[in-house]
Amino acid sequence: MVFFDFRKYNSRIDMHIKNIKIENFRNFSNFNIDFKDGFQTIIGENNIGKSNLFWALRLVLDKNLSYNSRNLQEKDFCDFEDLTIDSYISISIEFYGKNLAKFPNLHAIKTSNETLRITYVFIHKSKLIPTEEVFENIEIKDFQWRLFGGGNDFDIADISTLSQINFSDVEGINLYYISGFRNINSDLAGSTKSLLSEYCKSREDAEIELGIVKDILAKSTDDLNNQEFMPEIAEALKTKNSEIAGEHFTFPISLGFLPNDDNEVWNQLKIFYNPKEGKNVPMNILGLGQKNLLYLSLFLSKLINQQDDNEINLLLIEEPEAHLHPQLQKILFSNLGVMKNTQVFMSSHSTHIASDCDYKNLNVIYRNTKKIVKAFSPFINEGANQKELREQQLLKRYLDATRSELFFSSAVILVEGVAEQFIIPEIAKKVFGVNLVEHNISVIPIHSRYFDPFLRMFKDEDFELTCCAIIDGDAKEHEDGNTTTAVANAKSFEVADRVKVFDGNETLEVDLFPSKTTNSEYLKKCFENLNHPISYANLMATTENWNDELLKRIDGTIKKGRFAQELSLLIDENFEIPKYLYDALQFIFTKNNIEIENES
Repeated sequence: MVFFDFRKYNSRIDMHIKNIKIENFRNFSNFNIDFKDGFQTIIGENNIGKSNLFWALRLVLDKNLSYNSRNLQEKDFCDFEDLTIDSYISISIEFYGKNLAKFPNLHAIKTSNETLRITYVFIHKSKLIPTEEVFENIEIKDFQWRLFGGGNDFDIADISTLSQINFSDVEGINLYYISGFRNINSDLAGSTKSLLSEYCKSREDAEIELGIVKDILAKSTDDLNNQEFMPEIAEALKTKNSEIAGEHFTFPISLGFLPNDDNEVWNQLKIFYNPKEGKNVPMNILGLGQKNLLYLSLFLSKLINQQDDNEINLLLIEEPEAHLHPQLQKILFSNLGVMKNTQVFMSSHSTHIASDCDYKNLNVIYRNTKKIVKAFSPFINEGANQKELREQQLLKRYLDATRSELFFSSAVILVEGVAEQFIIPEIAKKVFGVNLVEHNISVIPIHSRYFDPFLRMFKDEDFELTCCAIIDGDAKEHEDGNTTTAVANAKSFEVADRVKVFDGNETLEVDLFPSKTTNSEYLKKCFENLNHPISYANLMATTENWNDELLKRIDGTIKKGRFAQELSLLIDENFEIPKYLYDALQFIFTKNNIEIENES
């Protein structure tokens, strides 16, 4: 598969969407999301509102939507609220650009020398045109949509002070949308308005190229009709038609490749898979992933051909990673963000894309602990000081495909390493009867004791999920005689009723097996199953320094990760849990209203 190189068409975007504010639309009650310039990645769990955000953008800016498509229904109001005369839906988009003089046609929506605002409102008609009519029954048919321009911010109470606009006032702002349910097969085939034919017509020398194709097809038609059998075929068809329908209903026919209508020429063109010279194979032999890439290449190539330096393009793409393996996802991603005068918004469920994007433009849509849908952009603002800036750099380095899973979660358990990652889900499942995955709760190993960069994300007004951090005890840990420890640092980020740190007495392994008698059968089976019965016998023969001897054999002889793997297979409902692990899981279950089987 050869990728179109979009990078050579790269130039700085003169204007971009800075903020979107949505009120009372579908699952957005009062939603705000900020953006910087450039490529934007929108991620979040299923059914969180990514498609709703794109539909909101289209309601405001997509000129291809019909008037009636912008008339909403009762089900579009947030929480399916009963309509009142004061019910409304609003979608307000603010643009920012340093060179707005380049867009003189947008004066009706300017709010300053650097900002524009366009607002869509769906509201009862009595709020648009003052009337003395009394509306006893509030019905959806009495609601109407309007576009408004200007205003430093949008407040429904100020609607009478804003100017109504139409789409001629936003000429120069173009929105394109690629659906997640795109019909790849039909758009890759030659047909009326297929993507292939539209691309051919968009090329700079399209008229010249059309003429060349017509000449070739005309010659082919002439050569074909010069064959003796072709007139015979045409005459046979005409004769049979006359026999069936009679002379009155018989019409003349001819055979050929070229219709007289120019528009039909490109519609006959087809793409073939060409595995080797002279071998054209139908495209349906290819997998969905390869066809999806070819579709996106065609669409973006057409868009590049149509670009105008005096216009701004907004491209919405739903789930471009569909049917692609991780490496191809990353290649596609790197090519989508470099288009001239185009701000790309891409929604995705891919942790690989989430972990590989330009982090300043990573945007998470999530539902907070109050069940309100909000947005979080972890890197939109640079750290306030050197410490926070360093933490951001560390966090970006941490966020590989596994750890970026936290952005798709409903609650998060942060742990030090893989041992906890293996063991804690099994304790939850076997002891408490709770499958963490089914409740969209992620156990995220950070592979260190430095929880600060992760926990900082969960402060109020940022990523407002339930989160707990499980950390080894650090009674022996001190810094230059001071009492500041990894545990104390982590606890400084606690948020009442939402973010909490749970620390053990020692390391995880020592806390699970604090003596020869606690969970002894599980310890014995682990050593035996891992073919270390002698090491186990020597451990049980020790008379002092139990903790050190235990760790020496688990971390030295076996290795912690392998030991945790084996232990996770053995855990059952009788396994004794250290209090801090019990409290941590109880905290997560309680805050997420999860019923457990074992209340003891």
